[in-house]
Amino acid sequence: MKGKVVISGSSKLLTEVAYWKKHFEDKGYEVINYPHAEDENLKEGYKKYFEDIKNCDIFFLMNERKGTIEGYIGASVFAELTYAVMTNIVENKNIKILMLDMPSMILFCYDEIVRWLDMGFVSFFKGEDL
Repeated sequence: MKGKVVISGSSKLLTEVAYWKKHFEDKGYEVINYPHAEDENLKEGYKKYFEDIKNCDIFFLMNERKGTIEGYIGASVFAELTYAVMTNIVENKNIKILMLDMPSMILFCYDEIVRWLDMGFVSFFKGEDL
């Protein structure tokens, strides 16, 4: 196993989630968490997801197109990204944080993500071996 991956993205894009899960598994990574259809116990689901972010080697932000918005990132996904970035800063972790596409300029979090890209906290996924 090359490392542990958490996939982050809209839970409405389950076809895309399945593609990326298989992509990483085929390359020898263990995908320890990824977007699911919402379950009944949201609190426990959040707790597990954020614990997995803290313990992963790669945080992959699957910000695919959603509807008419390219590079979509919703509030929950931005919270997950923020947690990964802050875990690296506060706890001196070395989670590799990769984003698929440039976020749309209309998103509330656009400016912050651009700043994080400029500072090297987040990088773009280019398909290369990790």
